[in-house]
Amino acid sequence: MVPQFRALFVLALMGAAMDSAAAAAPSATVDLVAHRAIYRMSLGTATAKSGVVGARGAMLYRFARGCDGWTGETKTYLRVQYDEGDEVEIAWTFANWESFNGLNYRFRLRNKENGRTTEDIQGTATLSGVGKGGKARYSQPEEVTMDLPAGTLFPTQHLRELFRAGREGSVRVSKVVFDGSSTDNPFEINVLLRRVKKEESAKIANELGLDELPAWRMWLAFFPVGSKETLPDFEIGVRYREDGIADRIEQDFGSFTLDLTLDELELLPKPDC
Repeated sequence: MVPQFRALFVLALMGAAMDSAAAAAPSATVDLVAHRAIYRMSLGTATAKSGVVGARGAMLYRFARGCDGWTGETKTYLRVQYDEGDEVEIAWTFANWESFNGLNYRFRLRNKENGRTTEDIQGTATLSGVGKGGKARYSQPEEVTMDLPAGTLFPTQHLRELFRAGREGSVRVSKVVFDGSSTDNPFEINVLLRRVKKEESAKIANELGLDELPAWRMWLAFFPVGSKETLPDFEIGVRYREDGIADRIEQDFGSFTLDLTLDELELLPKPDC
């Protein structure tokens, strides 16, 4: 089975520093940092049923603050080895833009396997207001319009909500999120949060060469909206600093997992608006 890297959209949850208009929004409780990060990817665990015996690759993530919103870009290159000797080369790219008020969104995804394009997704989405529903419009792979239920969030707003909830002491958060990384969006994402101990957050800061900030471990389970299944489509574990920088990520596809470890980090400047 070739993994579907729509799960990588979790990195699009990382935002940039907020301007004064964004800071006035109800959920704006933290300043998120614009940054560029490179993650080293490797196989974590795998069952015999998966057939996966090895995986190696890298992921580049860049999130920049524009003058009217945040822009994100994720590029993933991965080689997956199977027990019968087959190897699959995956090149996955995802780009998005989200307005500061969290009501407008654009997205584009391309996926290639062994040089052949397997997915080409593009579109826009809008919400009628904070806490309200809206519309998502796909222009690729075909023209489709879908309703977004009330309470839907786009990725950056979702992350800000998670940090707000964590600060308030919540340990479980459930939200509907649309990111456009697949045609079966949106997802209901159930998140468990645990604040890490001060010693651990200090160690993270020292390793990254940054000031110490609170950090959380988050476990995200993705369910199609309206699903009655008890098991999620996929899960992601992330260790986040409060500025939105993730140093460790685990992607759980059921029969195998992938580990992502932060290898390089660069903070990006604010735009000259």
